[in-house]
Amino acid sequence: MLFQINYTARAGGSVKENEASSKRALALFSKWSPPAGMDIKSFHARADGQGGTLVVETESIAVLADGPAKFLAVNEFEIVPILDITDAVAILNEASAWTDSIS
Repeated sequence: MLFQINYTARAGGSVKENEASSKRALALFSKWSPPAGMDIKSFHARADGQGGTLVVETESIAVLADGPAKFLAVNEFEIVPILDITDAVAILNEASAWTDSIS
């Protein structure tokens, strides 16, 4: 299954605390690698420096939890199952036809 993982930096401290947190996040990231069973399809940073997004493929929720578990102190996460747009359009068209069939 495909998942979009959005993350944003946890903020709320003083300037010095936020700077230290940012440095810590970079140090952690430099040592992290995706766990077995996770295929990263794309990985992007936000241009404003406040986070980023990944698209990953995995069949395991446990594998999916690896990054958030390791980076929870410095980032907030949103994980959303996604599907290819052509598949989504077909489902939406079928749903529209179904709702139109009900009077």
